[in-house]
Amino acid sequence: MLEAMESKTAGRTSNENNEPKWLVEKRLSAYELFKKKPMPNFIYGLNINLNIDLNLDNVGTANLGKPRREIINKNTRTKSGTNSVGKGIKIFEFNEALKNNESLLKENFMACVKATDKFTLFHQAFVKRGLLVYVPKNVEVKEPIELISEISSKVLFDHLIIVAEDNSRIALVENMKSGNNEEAYVSKIVEIFAGNNAKVDYGNLQMLSKKAFNFTIKRANLGKDALINWLDCNFGSNITLSEVTTNLNGEGAATNNYGIFFGNESQQYDLVVNSIHNAPNTVSDIFTKGALIDKGKCIYRGLVKIEKNAFGSNGYQKEDTLLLSQDAAADSIPNLEIENSDVRCTHGASIGRIDREKLFYLKSRGLNEKEATQVYV
Repeated sequence: MLEAMESKTAGRTSNENNEPKWLVEKRLSAYELFKKKPMPNFIYGLNINLNIDLNLDNVGTANLGKPRREIINKNTRTKSGTNSVGKGIKIFEFNEALKNNESLLKENFMACVKATDKFTLFHQAFVKRGLLVYVPKNVEVKEPIELISEISSKVLFDHLIIVAEDNSRIALVENMKSGNNEEAYVSKIVEIFAGNNAKVDYGNLQMLSKKAFNFTIKRANLGKDALINWLDCNFGSNITLSEVTTNLNGEGAATNNYGIFFGNESQQYDLVVNSIHNAPNTVSDIFTKGALIDKGKCIYRGLVKIEKNAFGSNGYQKEDTLLLSQDAAADSIPNLEIENSDVRCTHGASIGRIDREKLFYLKSRGLNEKEATQVYV
């Protein structure tokens, strides 16, 4: 299998694809490291682990898929190509970006997410589909942009880059769903670069097939007084490995990170949320809530890290999981790493079952057991 992949990689990165030398080198370098990297074991502590039967070396890449994409905005509705959403805002497919704005793509592709582990190296070696969203300085996109991506292939590598320059505003919601109910491997990376005083709202709704394996990383680099609001919703796929990380690099930068999930049947979630305070007077808020039923399982790992120079910063994280069956399982590992004493930082987590007294109250108001449980959840 590796030999076949190597042959395919060589073809994919050759001149017949009209790819520039820097991109070819990135692919080949990532693939060489990918072959040497071991698969992670998904063990995070005593009895804290996931049961994942996956070997990336056996994931075939002969026929990589392309998502059926629709971009919806008050000013435009299109399914492909280069799109303008007023005031010079551009949305490029990767092949269009290489033709029209190669320097911007080169500067930001895999700049926020460094390829260091088996999954990210695999992504960098084979990703070819993606979007580059560019918002110039002092420009505000007043109407939200919606991306609808329908996946019907067995293997997909998809990439989204948002570059919001100084004093710009943009809201983008991405809806990822499956076009069939077949087994699939989906790799998705989102990189967001917010300039000084920029504001980015990014929401993600993941509704993939219960036969899909979903690997996704979303990371953002924030400048001075920049703000990013995350909304990460995970409901689909069989197994989801998801990370959302914000690097607060400029003084006064802030992030609100909200996540929700629901798992049933035998779904497994490995959720990671990080706020890294690299500058003074930065603020982060992490709030994740979820519910599990049947044999659903979730491991949540959160981190608020405050570096030595990040005085005056404020970090908060809270995670709650509701267990709705005896076989559902959850583990929560919230962490704080604080290198400066002039800060305020709190965290907490709860894992529990339905409060029977509250359920009784709802039933006394005329709801049956199922209806009362739904209202409670």
